[in-house]
Amino acid sequence: MIVSRTPFAKARRKLGRFARPVAILSGIAACASLVWVVLPKPALYGDIDFSTLVTDREGRPLKLVAAKDGRYRLFTRLDDIAPAAREATLLYEDRGFYRHYGVNPLALARAAWTTYVRRSRVVGGSTITMQLARLRFGLDTRTVFGKLVQSVRAVQLERHYGKDEILEAYLNLAPYGGSIEGIGTASRVYFDKPSSALGLGEALALAVIPQNPTDRFPVTAQGRAELLAARDRLFAAWESNTDDAQIETSARARLVPTFASPSRLPSHAPHFVRDHVPMTGVSHVRTTLDLEVQRLVEARVADHVELRRRDGIANAAAMLIEARRMEVLALVGSAGFFDEAIAGQVNGVRARRSPGSTLKPLLYALALDDGLIHPMTLLEDAPRRYAAYTPENFDRGFTGPVFARDALIHSRNVPAVALLADLGVERFRDWLHSAGVTGLRSAADYGLALALGGSEITMEELVRLYATLAAGGLWRDLVVVPGSVSAAPQRLLSPEASFLVLDMLRDVARPGKTARDPDRGVIAWKTGTSFGFRDAWSVGVVGPYVLAVWVGNFDGSANPALVGREAAAPLFFAIADSLVGNKRQGEPATIRVGGLNVKRVEVCATTGDLPGPHCPRTTRSWFIPGVSPIKVSSVYRAIDIDRLTGLRSCGGDADTDRVVYEFWPSNLQAVFRRAGIAIRRPPPWSPACSLDETSATGFAPRIRSPQRTLVYHAAAPGPAEGTVLFSAVVDGDVQRMFWFVDHRLVATTVPGENYFWTPRTGRFTVRVVDDLGRADSEPIRVDGFPGQ
Repeated sequence: MIVSRTPFAKARRKLGRFARPVAILSGIAACASLVWVVLPKPALYGDIDFSTLVTDREGRPLKLVAAKDGRYRLFTRLDDIAPAAREATLLYEDRGFYRHYGVNPLALARAAWTTYVRRSRVVGGSTITMQLARLRFGLDTRTVFGKLVQSVRAVQLERHYGKDEILEAYLNLAPYGGSIEGIGTASRVYFDKPSSALGLGEALALAVIPQNPTDRFPVTAQGRAELLAARDRLFAAWESNTDDAQIETSARARLVPTFASPSRLPSHAPHFVRDHVPMTGVSHVRTTLDLEVQRLVEARVADHVELRRRDGIANAAAMLIEARRMEVLALVGSAGFFDEAIAGQVNGVRARRSPGSTLKPLLYALALDDGLIHPMTLLEDAPRRYAAYTPENFDRGFTGPVFARDALIHSRNVPAVALLADLGVERFRDWLHSAGVTGLRSAADYGLALALGGSEITMEELVRLYATLAAGGLWRDLVVVPGSVSAAPQRLLSPEASFLVLDMLRDVARPGKTARDPDRGVIAWKTGTSFGFRDAWSVGVVGPYVLAVWVGNFDGSANPALVGREAAAPLFFAIADSLVGNKRQGEPATIRVGGLNVKRVEVCATTGDLPGPHCPRTTRSWFIPGVSPIKVSSVYRAIDIDRLTGLRSCGGDADTDRVVYEFWPSNLQAVFRRAGIAIRRPPPWSPACSLDETSATGFAPRIRSPQRTLVYHAAAPGPAEGTVLFSAVVDGDVQRMFWFVDHRLVATTVPGENYFWTPRTGRFTVRVVDDLGRADSEPIRVDGFPGQ
């Protein structure tokens, strides 16, 4: 049977072809009307996370930190996007953007006709708002239902947000190839510039990527070809839609931009960015780091490690801050961030290491503030025992009497331990804690070894301590973001003590020199070597900076080459000299004398005390009035000698001569003897002199051991344990000493001789009396031996 093809049948079939598109449009219109009235305001970005761009102080990129989902998505305000980029995007994606309400019915109709009626190709017809809805809500828009939901969401966004807000959101979420999202990110990655600096040619090239980010990925040859073809089509549309398309502008726009690969994203100062920069959710963190200085310090570290590799040195760390503002300028956490052989991703600036002797300047500063010393106080560099602890100097020798300033300059261990014993371990430990040193154990765990690096410290903490000296005793926290302050300043030292310590440290000679080098700027510095040769340090104030370097191994392995002056100091001065060579030496951060409570006074050149009438020569020294210990030197004394007997007379008469002798304390006499230095001792007193007459001269004995601050133990398992050392310093005219325990004579010694007492448990009073009737005493406590 032949069916007639009437005109009515053809019309019905033609109308049927329109039914689906009409239904879609009708549904969209109905849904849009409902959405406009009912649906609430959605968050424009929802839970989408953004990247952070970390830059140095001049805005130079250090690192673009990926968002939590691993994509690079840098938030950029619409005002910070070049007008050409905004216009190119609208021209390519949605010319009627500012005229529709989220959905463009005409564009959808054309898309439906082409896709479903003619079926020539798939056309989306999405507006920028619809594309934002797809990106924001993660929609699948390849189905009719998906398209309806996309349209509803677009109308919802238009209902609650302005056009500029929607355009800004789209430009921040649009895909630009690979893991790059947002035009601000694309501009940074591909052209190494902010989106505000995009030229017309670059703007046109970026505008065509989001429509097909996979096929137009510009770092592949095929993607680049596809991108440039689409860009040329957009450029033609731009020329036809722009009234002022001048020849010069057109010529620049036709230039093919050079795209950088995302794999070449900047990654400078990786330890600093990862561990020190606060990631607070902002898109841009401008730090205090100076990229030029950072590169300089990195180069010096690399050069030094390469030079010393033959000595087994493979790793180092360094930190440089501007002392006045406490701003971190450079930070190198290791000699190679990606070097697995040295565990390069460990941050040496925050690693806890033994500081060696680098804490000595702080100990001396506290001793100055407590009135224990002034720079010319005479200290003892001689063998000394503290219970079971006998400190040694690095060179295993002793220099004898040494001025405080020289003991610090030459880093003598024994005088530093003696100072800590006088100051108190607990006081020094608590001071370090108040200065921001974390992870400290109890003072009893360290003992007197705390003076020599018995604790652990980070480079950050050490830099803050030396910056405290540079700031006149005012402790402040480090700054990595300009204007940010995380902790209130606190005064830990007096300006006077800080000034005197830095004045001493300025005379520490650099390697290969015997004195300070004025041509190299003002440098007050100190070295440190940890026990067992595991850490080598150099730290100090270099003009306006505080610089610290560490050389060692993160696994704590020892190396005899790890000596502060030999392994770390050359790197320290390589950096310091580079700063001078690059003319980065500003106003020194050290303290000026004006306004300080310090004076220069004449002191006896050999004893450090105020010169008495018989001091052979004098010199000048700094002194803190009202604080520094000061007395007239009693070493040089004029005494009366009987001409007939040669003995010391009780009083002067015609048969006596007045003769000047040196009355050095017994501990220093022993040092002179070991050094082969002859000291003419005064003759004994005449038997005719009474104890009342002899005891009224000179100084009384000073018990050095035992000490009331220590607890001693009895009932030891072996002969070497459980004995208490009796030791005292006496005046230069003493011949014998008598030791008593609770009024019972237990020993007789000569000056410089020690006695070991085997105790029982209890509390006792130890007393020493010299042969001239002068005495000293100490209460002690003896417990049972631990575990007995």
